Amino acid sequence: MPSAKSKTITKNSIALYIRMFVLMLIGLYTSRIVLDILGVNDFGIYNLVAGIVIMANFITNALTLSTNRFLAFYMGEKDGDLLKATFIMSVNIHLLFIATIILVAEIVGVWFINSELDIPNDRMAAANIVYQASIVAFAIQMVGSPFNSDIITHERMDVYAVISILFGIAKLAIAFLLPLIPCDRLMMYGLLMVIPALIYTLSNIIYANHHFNEATFYHYWSDELFKKMIKFTGYSTFGNFATAAVGLGQNVLLNIFYGPYLNAARGLSVQANNAITGLINGIYTAVNPQIIKSYAQKDFEYFEKLIYYSTLAGFYFLLIISIPLFFETDYLLALWLKEVPPYTTIFIKLLVVNSLVYNLVTPSWMALQSTENIARIHLTTGTINLLNIVITYLLWKFAKIEPYSIFIINIILSTFIQIATLIIQKQQLGFRISSYLKCIIVPITVVVVLSSPVPLLIIHYMEESFLRLLLLTASSTVWCLLMIYLFGIKKDLRDLVNDSICTVISKVRSQL
Repeated sequence: MPSAKSKTITKNSIALYIRMFVLMLIGLYTSRIVLDILGVNDFGIYNLVAGIVIMANFITNALTLSTNRFLAFYMGEKDGDLLKATFIMSVNIHLLFIATIILVAEIVGVWFINSELDIPNDRMAAANIVYQASIVAFAIQMVGSPFNSDIITHERMDVYAVISILFGIAKLAIAFLLPLIPCDRLMMYGLLMVIPALIYTLSNIIYANHHFNEATFYHYWSDELFKKMIKFTGYSTFGNFATAAVGLGQNVLLNIFYGPYLNAARGLSVQANNAITGLINGIYTAVNPQIIKSYAQKDFEYFEKLIYYSTLAGFYFLLIISIPLFFETDYLLALWLKEVPPYTTIFIKLLVVNSLVYNLVTPSWMALQSTENIARIHLTTGTINLLNIVITYLLWKFAKIEPYSIFIINIILSTFIQIATLIIQKQQLGFRISSYLKCIIVPITVVVVLSSPVPLLIIHYMEESFLRLLLLTASSTVWCLLMIYLFGIKKDLRDLVNDSICTVISKVRSQL
């Protein structure tokens, strides 16, 4: 990799690791406080009702994907005029979608909450207030999305990290305020969550407007850019819709078949899983602008290296942090929560496995989205994803199997998504499947198998305790890193690691 670009990715990855680590701690502690204050039932209702609005994130994610792609592409081409036009059109498109989402949410969402969900009558008024407040918070955050994309495209990940941490701190502050509020706490929690959305949006707008020439807004419209961006957004909307629909569908099915307690279990499990997957998003967020820019500049050798290196780095990092969570789930839940809803442990374990499979193809998706030809990847993977809801409903309706089966189906379908992505990547980008299997799938399989005995032995011979948690975390991390070094990377990467270690040692010696 070119040295300057590698240093930029490394620096940005470090900033994003810090961001996600801080947000993980804040998020987990916030959930503990909120669950304790609201109780399992109200906490489940909040996750269910707010989740209906959050489902609209599939549109935000699709718009963000489109904005990031076109901003990075024209930045790579060094076309300042098109860059400014793209930014303004992204704001226009976001505003159009905000109006549409609010209209649909007020008609369909209100009906669905009041007619179809299993919510106790005495909590229905609070649920409706939470829903309306969630719509307002969502719309405010969506306004700031193009400015956030501009910050990321300029690779100012330190700023992105600071704004995200402020957002998390605001949520934590609200959790601390809840016990001091004498009125209905579920209702007030929903209303107060508008404040972090305001902080997030204003911070993004103020910074981008003061530092980037294109981040200004005035009356401008381009039919050509609108068609390009909407076409890209349309296809990615389907893929993101499928992901959001699966999340909401799982919540609704759990509510219908098992009640709010299982919604609470899923909400906590998803949050725990998001805490660890969010850490590897630092790699992907740091690499994504470089992938798009290298494609725009036709630097295909660097483009391909980025895909392979980021796939390995993301998977290995996720594996290292997943092992303690997977093997010490019960103990970690006892440390985190005062009351653990049933099925939370098995939900978390299965979600961790699914994340290892599902996130493996993220760099491949980024590569395919560098082009404008994204129809096949989103239509194919989105359709596979949606099968989760159909299969789960049929199994629960007619077979009455355990609720955790919903996540087993996730893992199976994620494997099919992996296969479909490899086929499309070969057809559209010329990446050889055999090379992918040899360079990625085989080494990570070896590393996973060889990394398992150490935590299994510790679990078998030691009683559950904080000491066991520390020993398992430390020993599994060291052992896993050793297996990665010996069996998980090719010689060129080992040489790069050796050079980096030698450089660090030399610097330390020179300072002694």
